[in-house]
Amino acid sequence: MRAARPVATVLLTLGLFGGLAGCGALQQATDTANKVGDAANKATLCIDALKLAGFTPNAADPQKALEESQKKAKELEALAAKAGDTTLKTAIDDMAKTMNSVTLKDFGPEALATWLKTKTDQLAKLTTACGS
Repeated sequence: MRAARPVATVLLTLGLFGGLAGCGALQQATDTANKVGDAANKATLCIDALKLAGFTPNAADPQKALEESQKKAKELEALAAKAGDTTLKTAIDDMAKTMNSVTLKDFGPEALATWLKTKTDQLAKLTTACGS
């Protein structure tokens, strides 16, 4: 009976180490799956954000252009809230701010070029954030 205790202890210890090794493998598999999920989420966010950011307002109807720009800004804000990547979140937020800050005056011939330049610069930053 005494010989059975050390054998049982050894078997129990081996079982625990095996279980811990299994937990490590499970944790590693979970981490890998999370990274793949994060990458897929980032790709989806980027596609959606770039579509929204690529919007060009029709300056011929300034009121409609203003409303559409602000609508796109709200959609961008919602996407930014979903972003786990800080760089991507900042880039989406900046684009949303640019599109939300537009006024009717920005759709005048001289001001429109300046606003579109700012928007284009933000789009470049967003594109870079999506690529990293």
